[in-house]
Amino acid sequence: MRYRLTPQQDIAWEASLKHLLLALGAGMLIAAPGLAQVSPPKPTPEQLAKVYEEDQLSLEKCGVPRNAGDDYRPTPLLPDQTRAHRATTDQKFHVETVTKGLVNPWALAFLPSGNYLVTIRKEGLRTVTPDGKISDPISGTPVIKNAVPLFGMHDVILDRDFASNRTIYLAYVTTSPSGAANTGYIASAKLSADEKSLTDYTILKEGPIPRRILQDKDGSLFIITADIITPYVSAQSLESGAGKVLHINTNGTPRGDNPFAPNPKADPSIYAVGVRDPQSMAFHPQTGDLWIIENEPRGGDELNIIKPGKNYGFPLISYGRDNDGKLLNGGLTQKAGLEQPVYFWTPSVAFSGMTFYTGDKLPKWKNSIFAGGLSGMQLVRIEMSPEGRVVGEEKLLRDMCRRIRDVRQGPDGNLYVITDHTDGEILRIVPN
Repeated sequence: MRYRLTPQQDIAWEASLKHLLLALGAGMLIAAPGLAQVSPPKPTPEQLAKVYEEDQLSLEKCGVPRNAGDDYRPTPLLPDQTRAHRATTDQKFHVETVTKGLVNPWALAFLPSGNYLVTIRKEGLRTVTPDGKISDPISGTPVIKNAVPLFGMHDVILDRDFASNRTIYLAYVTTSPSGAANTGYIASAKLSADEKSLTDYTILKEGPIPRRILQDKDGSLFIITADIITPYVSAQSLESGAGKVLHINTNGTPRGDNPFAPNPKADPSIYAVGVRDPQSMAFHPQTGDLWIIENEPRGGDELNIIKPGKNYGFPLISYGRDNDGKLLNGGLTQKAGLEQPVYFWTPSVAFSGMTFYTGDKLPKWKNSIFAGGLSGMQLVRIEMSPEGRVVGEEKLLRDMCRRIRDVRQGPDGNLYVITDHTDGEILRIVPN
């Protein structure tokens, strides 16, 4: 008999894994929690009062996000750095289901054929046709073998010259050939013309847990990596690629102009340091600046503009607490030489995937940031001022009770989201 997790069990599963990652470091395996079906817990009045501008009906329907009752509210250093007003627009839209039945999909790319290329966390890659038909697994992808089920095949992007070179880039985590658990990889490969197999598979970077890949105009690759195992020693270490923004060429070599390249003890691929678990990355369409959203352990998720050589503070400063409720570095939120976030969220939304919307299909949303929420189970629209400050938030798709893993703007100008469940979907947001 096959069991499927409810959204609430998915959230509890993620929380329990994060608490026990340190045990994995000691060579212990995590036992899966019980899979019995349970009803969503009804929020208490106290919990409802502590959730910032959440919709009571959707909370009662979907259950309380795991950090909803966290009442830690540190004082921001800058004005408009958190808790922007609840934005609303008269943009009319509806949600179409492209397909469903994907087992924990992670990322989405749009192929010139009109098909969708999708990463499947525990498996690899599949394609989906415009009418929703799911292919067999694409052959030639690496075997995904992890003790931590939340790791696996993560991101996929197409090379800017994909139409001529068929090259894709992958970010994933698996056991290394030598048996090292939870080893991260960035790889390139060529997708066959019939979209059924990969060839010319090349490892570009090995080591830290990679979350997202982004290709710059010059063809180089930016990679965001995680440092999620306590006591979080890697994010501030120049010898480790974990908890960093990395910058490499498409052949895997570090960019020659990386800020720490002259340091013989540093990983020369490091571009910026001091992030925890960034799962969202996009270029600003006007300025070209690199923006990311990183997830802190328990609140304090950050929106940041990444600059070369800068230190974004984790775990030395944070607007959140650790998973066990303890303050990070005594609750310090500012320190000389460490960057402040553009914006932060308490409690945690657990962001994954982001895009700047530049299309014309949904004109009232033009120039907004869209980011998916995992434990928050929502799509967040972030309104920005011309000066680059957050001036409003709109919470969308809350009534669907789905973990939003990725959000992308399609070539048709519509928005697409992936939901991270064992019956995961590709959803298309279109105007009425």
